[in-house]
Amino acid sequence: MVEERVAEGRPRRGPTMRATVWCLVTVLVGLVAVSALATGLARLRVADEVRELADRLLPAQQATTALVVALVDQETGQRGYSLTGDPTFLEPYVTGRAGEAEATTALAGMLRADPVAGAELRAVTAGAAQWRAEVAEPTIAARRAGAVTAAQAEVSERRGKELFDVLRQRLRALEQRTASEAQDAIAATFSAQATANVVAVTATVLAVGVAVVSVPLVRRRLIRPLADLEAQAERTAAGAYTTPIALIGPGDVTTIGDAVETMRTSLLRHGAELTDARLELALRDARDRLSAEVHDNSIQRLFALGLTLQGVARDHPAAQDDLDSLADEIDDIVGELRELIANLVRTEVSAATLREQMFDVVRDSGRALGITPALEVRGPVDDALTDDLARELLAVLRECLVNIARHASAPSAAVRLVVDAEGVTLRVEDEGVGVPRDIEHGEGLTVAAARAERFGGTLSVAPRPGGGTLVSWWVPRPQEVGERAGRCGSTWPCPGA
Repeated sequence: MVEERVAEGRPRRGPTMRATVWCLVTVLVGLVAVSALATGLARLRVADEVRELADRLLPAQQATTALVVALVDQETGQRGYSLTGDPTFLEPYVTGRAGEAEATTALAGMLRADPVAGAELRAVTAGAAQWRAEVAEPTIAARRAGAVTAAQAEVSERRGKELFDVLRQRLRALEQRTASEAQDAIAATFSAQATANVVAVTATVLAVGVAVVSVPLVRRRLIRPLADLEAQAERTAAGAYTTPIALIGPGDVTTIGDAVETMRTSLLRHGAELTDARLELALRDARDRLSAEVHDNSIQRLFALGLTLQGVARDHPAAQDDLDSLADEIDDIVGELRELIANLVRTEVSAATLREQMFDVVRDSGRALGITPALEVRGPVDDALTDDLARELLAVLRECLVNIARHASAPSAAVRLVVDAEGVTLRVEDEGVGVPRDIEHGEGLTVAAARAERFGGTLSVAPRPGGGTLVSWWVPRPQEVGERAGRCGSTWPCPGA
């Protein structure tokens, strides 16, 4: 018996193999992305700090140093000129004024974003201007005008020292501010670089850890279930159909295993069905051979023997009663054989084989008739007739040929089957002695008429123009029978048909 699988026995599906792989890939890619992003941000920060240091802070520090040098040169030149009166001492003062202006202009642009440093620069500029206005310029002018007394020199020296000491303090504060910003920028650069390195190393360590953990995970959740499923599938392919497939592993692996299990049970079921079909086919072949042998040999020979006895009875009237009883006995035997064949096979006659069977019947009747009737079949016999109608039609044809052999003494006969839009018409005619108008139908024609009425048709037996008899058996086409039955209600065939 084919094994039936129940839903309760199926394993609960876990994460699929695709989900597991995607999870691992996502983690690795995420780590790489986070590492790259963090490293990139840190590198950008480093680049910004380096750019700030190179473009503003270091030049500002250098400009501050240049400003200090320029102011010191001015102070040195002013003092030397005041003491000696030598004009050469004024050169540092003049170059210092130019250097101060250049450094002040540069620093004003560089320190625009730093309000504190800008305020300190403005304080330095104001202090330098005050020193020049109160000390340097008056002293230089007095020295150029003549000799400076010791008292004047002492006052100027004292006042100059006081103002320049204040200026020095302001310069020192400005230097400390620019130096501090430069140091902060350098420290931030190193911090950003260190952060980028830490992030890169951490992401690398995590990626390596995930990769190391992934190896046994992939082996346990992916490789091993696939290998087991492959082995089970190969075992099933080799013919072990009775061993069930174990569904273990990720969801998609168990889905594949479920499909293999379904295939296995299907193979078992189809194998059993195939065995049954082979047995049935062998039995049917045996029955078909037996029925064909009985039909082709025994029945046809008995049918021909019956026709022959009827012909002999016609030629020997004295023995007609005995020969007719023998013919009737043969008919009974044929009927029993036909019933036996009907039990052996589902269909003795079908619409598809009607042409061939009509030919066989007409051919076999030639022994009793002494002639072979002409046969004509026209129309879509295979498509228009049902198997049931084909069987009835063939039985009517046999009855008509028996009647010709018994009564007609015909030199010729013809059989014509026409299928058209109106219906199905079987015409059997002979050139024999004909039938009297007042003759009653025998049992055979009565049965033939009943067969026609069963399908809503008619049977007519009439003299043939020119001599002989014409039997016309007509029924509507099967679809027309269905329409008439529908119109007539539950009674079929229609009353009076």
